[in-house]
Amino acid sequence: MKIINTTIVAAVCSLFMFACSKEAPVDNQLTRKEKKAGWQLLFDGESMDQWRRIYSGDVPESRWHVENGCLIIEALKDRASGGRDLVTVREYGNFDFTFEFKLTQGANSGVKYFVDESMGNPVSGYGYGPEYQVIDDVQLALSSEKIPPGCTIGGLYELIEAPATKKIKPIGEWNTGRIVSKDRHVEHWLNGDLMFSYVLGSDEFKALVQKSKFRNTQGYGEKANGHILLQDHGDKVSYKNLKIKEL
Repeated sequence: MKIINTTIVAAVCSLFMFACSKEAPVDNQLTRKEKKAGWQLLFDGESMDQWRRIYSGDVPESRWHVENGCLIIEALKDRASGGRDLVTVREYGNFDFTFEFKLTQGANSGVKYFVDESMGNPVSGYGYGPEYQVIDDVQLALSSEKIPPGCTIGGLYELIEAPATKKIKPIGEWNTGRIVSKDRHVEHWLNGDLMFSYVLGSDEFKALVQKSKFRNTQGYGEKANGHILLQDHGDKVSYKNLKIKEL
């Protein structure tokens, strides 16, 4: 007759129940814990109803579309008709914003925030605001172009470089970006690691702007709230799990 060790059985059962009680993450959905903490979805994997074209009320479905739970911008070489950047319907100030992105080879995009539509030109479609750079670092390094400051994945475009030691997933895999803004203190994160932080409007920030192509752009980087923008730079990039928590 076999003797069953009830202590071992109880321990195994407890571990099994604990594992079952943990909610597995599902793309473009909030867990119970996230809902309780105040997180909200900016993309549910099916519709773009929380986004619109910058300077317009429509959604440019000729450029952006939803496929297999992803928000995708397709490749396009001719931008003569103006950009097709997407902005959130709402504006945000203090927030914690996370997103996943998947690049194609040589792709360039970006996530801007504090975007003020009163600063830009509807014809060009260009939106002004600090930009979390989303780009293929490897291909960029092989090009003959002069790389401006911050023009690497996770950087603050034209202003602040992300560390060279950052961890990047290969082309075709998902990277996780994160932007945290609280009372003008801003952080850039990549794949769970803090890249850097800065204070919007500080003397250090203003000095960086004066060295950048935005030095003659009146009001650049002064507003601490605005739309979040997904950039159409003419290359194919996919986004998913766009989540935000207002702080």
